Amino acid sequence: MNSSTNTYDGDAHDTENAITQKPTIERWFSRTSHSSPKVRLFCFPYAGGNARMFREWHDWCGPEVEVVAVELPGRGFNSRMPFINSMDAMIERLLPVIDPLLDRPFALFGHSMGALISFELSRALKARGCKTPLRLFASGMRAPHLWGGDKIHLLPDDQFVEALKTLNGTPSEILGDSDLLEMFVPLLRADLRLSETYQFIPGTPLQHPITVFGGIEDITTPANHLHEWERHTCSSCTVRLLEGHHFFIQQSAHLVAASILKSLGRVSMPAAFESVFASAATESRTQETEPAYSSGD
Repeated sequence: MNSSTNTYDGDAHDTENAITQKPTIERWFSRTSHSSPKVRLFCFPYAGGNARMFREWHDWCGPEVEVVAVELPGRGFNSRMPFINSMDAMIERLLPVIDPLLDRPFALFGHSMGALISFELSRALKARGCKTPLRLFASGMRAPHLWGGDKIHLLPDDQFVEALKTLNGTPSEILGDSDLLEMFVPLLRADLRLSETYQFIPGTPLQHPITVFGGIEDITTPANHLHEWERHTCSSCTVRLLEGHHFFIQQSAHLVAASILKSLGRVSMPAAFESVFASAATESRTQETEPAYSSGD
C-alpha cells in the first residue's frame, strides 16, 4: 500500500493549485437552501469524514437553521484539493471562506477532529475581532489542553490499519477492501496528523457557551476530560453524555442535532423531528450536567 499523497501544511511547498485557486464558498461548504435562516450551523467532520455525514441534518434543522456542512480538502467534492495536515494551515484557509457567511447569527459543531477545528476557529475569530459564535458544540473530544500523546499517523501502513480497527469508526467494507484502503489511508493519515500534532496554546477563554457531547462507553474520552472544557469559556459549559463509544455520533446524530436546536433557544423544533427525538430519547440513556465554569486557563 502506498500512502504518499499531496498535502498542504502552509509552508513553502504549497502546490500550484493551492496557490493559484482561491477557495470559494461553493468548494468548501454544502449548504441548505433556506432563503432567510435565523441561525447558521457550521458542521465539521471527524478524521476521515466528509460533508455527507450531515446530509440528514439539513432536513432535521431547517428551515430556521441553515446547516453548513464543511467539506474539508481531499474528500467528497473537494477530493482533488490537497489535504491540509496542520491546524494552523487549516484555520488560515478557513477564515477567508467562512467570513462571507457570518452575516447572521451562527454556531459551530464538530466531532473529534472537527471539535478541535471548531474550537480553534472560535479562538481565531475572537482574536481577529470578527463575529463569534452563539455557542460552540464540541463532540467526542477531550478538552484541548488535555489533548496529545497519540501518534497513530506515524505507524507503518499495516499497523496503521490495525489501529483503525480499534477505533471502531472506519466502515468494515473499507477495512476489508485493499483498493478502498489505498484511497482512504492517505486521507485519514493526514487528518490524524492534523489532530495528533495539535498543540494547545493557553489564551483568553471564549465568551460564548460551550456544549460538550460524549459517549458513555468512550474509553478514549472519559467524562472528567469532557468537563475540563469549562476552563475554556467565561460562560456556561454543559456536558451531555449519550450511549455509545467514541463514534456515538453515528447512531445518535438525531439526538445531537435535537439537543443543538434546543440549546440555540431562538429556533423552534421541526414537528417531524420532535417526534423522532421523543421516540429515540426513550431508547437511549442520556446524562447531562452543567458544572460551574472556571474563568482561567
